[in-house]
Amino acid sequence: MPDHAIARAERSIHHVHELIHRIFTRPAAETQAVLGGLMAVFADDFSMVGTAGTVVTRAQVEQLFKGAAGARPGLEIEICEVRVVWQAGVNVAVRYKEIHRLQGMVQARYSLALLECSNRGVVWRCLHETATA
Repeated sequence: MPDHAIARAERSIHHVHELIHRIFTRPAAETQAVLGGLMAVFADDFSMVGTAGTVVTRAQVEQLFKGAAGARPGLEIEICEVRVVWQAGVNVAVRYKEIHRLQGMVQARYSLALLECSNRGVVWRCLHETATA
């Protein structure tokens, strides 16, 4: 199971960001199903620390994505430097770099995601983002 958990975690990092990209770049009317798929990966008690240092609940994350639907046409999201930094059975901590490009602007962050990767799927428990210069 350990190698399978790592592979599932790495695939989930990319899959979640593909869903986020769709939400940001498609018209809001087309994103409801995508939002449902995205929110399904987050645990009921999911929380994250955003780049501004604010703790955000799962409900707040959902509202953020609902409000951002279709708001960034042309956005490019690159995920790189994906690295498992800890694992205990089905629980995996993954650090990765996320780069957003839009209209000549570039924003990047390092993220650390705590994921539970079982045969039933991957559940995101916690996410911590740190903006880079």
